[in-house]
Order: sequence, then C-alpha cells, then structure tokens
Amino acid sequence: MSERFRTLFRVLDESFHESIEGIREFAVAATNVGQAVAHFGLTAAYFTPLYREPGIESIDAIDRIIGSKDDVDGPLLTAHRLVKFYVISSGDALLSACDLVGRDFPMHVGSGALARVAAEHASKAMFLADPAIDWRARVLRTYGLFRSALQEYRSSNDEGSTKLIDDWKRWRDRTGSEFTDVPKQPSSSSRKLIAAHFGSDLGYDELSRPTHGNAVWMTLAVIQEQKGTNFMWSTTLRNVQFAMDVCISASDRLCRLWNLDHDDVLRALSERQSLEPISWKTLCERCDWVRAGVEHLSANVVVDWAEDPQPPR
Repeated sequence: MSERFRTLFRVLDESFHESIEGIREFAVAATNVGQAVAHFGLTAAYFTPLYREPGIESIDAIDRIIGSKDDVDGPLLTAHRLVKFYVISSGDALLSACDLVGRDFPMHVGSGALARVAAEHASKAMFLADPAIDWRARVLRTYGLFRSALQEYRSSNDEGSTKLIDDWKRWRDRTGSEFTDVPKQPSSSSRKLIAAHFGSDLGYDELSRPTHGNAVWMTLAVIQEQKGTNFMWSTTLRNVQFAMDVCISASDRLCRLWNLDHDDVLRALSERQSLEPISWKTLCERCDWVRAGVEHLSANVVVDWAEDPQPPR
C-alpha cells in the first residue's frame, strides 16, 4: 500500500465515520479505487484480439468442426466474446455506481441496482471463463446462457434476438453427439452464480431490495436519511465495495483464461489514460484498503430506532 493511502487510512480509521464530511472523503477515495478496477477490466477485455483457450492451439480449428453457417458459425469464439462482453458490462456498472456515489449528493438507491447488475454480469463471466473447464464445457455453458434467455424474450417481437436463440437451439440439436460424454453443467441462474462465485453477506436478495422497491427497505432507508444517520452511506459504500470485488474477480479470471499478465494490462491502462502506472499488487492493496474502510464504517454505523417522525407532507 502506498504511503499516501496509508496516511489517508490512518486518518479515516480513527474518526471518518463520525461526520458526513469524513464519510464523503472516504467515499471519493473509495470510488477512485473502484474506477481503477473498472478500467482495469475494460483494458483487459480489449487487451488482445487473440483469445486463448487452455489446451487448444486454435479456436478457429475447433469452430470449423462444431460450427456451421446454418446455425452458429463460431461457438467457441462466441463463448470467449461473451466473457469479454460480461467483463465490459460489469465494469460499466461499477463505473456508473462510482459516479453516483462520488458526488456531493450521492444517489443511494441506484448504487444497489448497479451493484446487482455488476454482480450478475461478473458472475456469468466467472462461469464462462473458468480456466479449469475444457472447451466443450465452455461452449455448453454458452449455449445454456442463450437458452435461458428465451424466457425473457418470449413476449418480444425482436426478430434478431429470437433468431439468435433459435440458431443456438438448432446448433445444439445438430451437435448433440459431440457432447454426449460431457457432464451436465451447473445452473446459470444469476442467484446461484452469485452465491457460487461471490459468497458473501451482500448477496442477491440484499441487492434486490432497492432494485425491486422493497417496502421495508425503502421505509428504513428514507427514515434513516431523514434522521441524518450514516446508515445509507454505509449501505451505499457496501454496494460499491461489492461491485468492485465482483468486477476485479471477473477481470482477474479473464486474465487467467487468456494468459494475460496483469501488470502488462495495467501498463497499457496507464498509457491510454495518461495515469501514474501502478502494479497489480498495488491495485489489490487499494482494494483491501476500501474493504477495510467499509468494514470500519459498517461496524460503527448508527441506526436510530427512536419513534419514526412523519415525513413532510
């Protein structure tokens, strides 16, 4: 951890939770780290046009065997592209959450919805990019994700979307014999993937409360905000930290799948953004600093359980 961050944390560790000004100072620093994580993921996703499948010399060679212009032309290439897309979109959600929080008037509700988006997309990247599975399992997992999309497009008139789903169905019917000895793949539902890859206290249900307008969550959130407690700040920064954690995990897995050097990616990021170069070790240390600060805030959060005042009419 750099001396600048050590100094900042020593100050915040003692008293930052006691005032809104101290919390805002921490929030700005934490969201700066979150932005760095998001940009790392985006840079990794675009780092190389040559995707690498472990144990396989040529993705194209595999796709010539199992692909067809009549349904899915490049199944394995599509799997790697989908990993890339999910890492990009999880970074997008994290950047948006950081933008909502690191301002004078933070948007508390939006951080929960964006953290859930980041978690859902990052969990699917983790699911697809697992370096321990072989290419056949990776392609079947990709098929499973497209198949599960059917439910959300049943009422759609989007011909392009439904055609894509139908193409994968025809592909699976045509290539069934190629995958007879591949074990059944785990469920690709967001709830199960988030639990499997990001097991923590902040799970799918907690992130769904602000997203769905849960009445209990909304009542508690608004009343605590009216009373001037730091409850919503604590919740909001937990959301940002969780989005940061899922994004860096998915980005790390992408690097491992494609055999990318994390420090090479960070050097490319510093050149493109004209930033001070940092190492992967330093980025991970800064994430640890954010986690420690959020943990400190959560441990010292004050919830006012006195009789609730009536909101202004």
